[in-house]
Amino acid sequence: MTLVIVGHVDHGKSTIIGRLLADTGSLPEGKLEQVKTRCERNSKPFEYAFLIDALKDEQSQGITIDSARVFFKTKKRHYLIMDAPGHIEFLKNMV
Repeated sequence: MTLVIVGHVDHGKSTIIGRLLADTGSLPEGKLEQVKTRCERNSKPFEYAFLIDALKDEQSQGITIDSARVFFKTKKRHYLIMDAPGHIEFLKNMV
């Protein structure tokens, strides 16, 4: 099943996807710890969105610039979730 998460800027699109992956145990081994360590090293608070927003500019600015695709599965289904940017300047990256 494919899902595309769209919405207005700063309404938590990347955050909810990151939290979903963390809560379902769908992250690659060590990913959560890696991101938390990077946040500590950079003196930034951890955000679940950082699990999805991989570009340095995305993390430093706290925005999604490019669409991201993440895969996870449950016992019944395989999912592809696409995280779309919310800033008007980056909507072209969604299409």
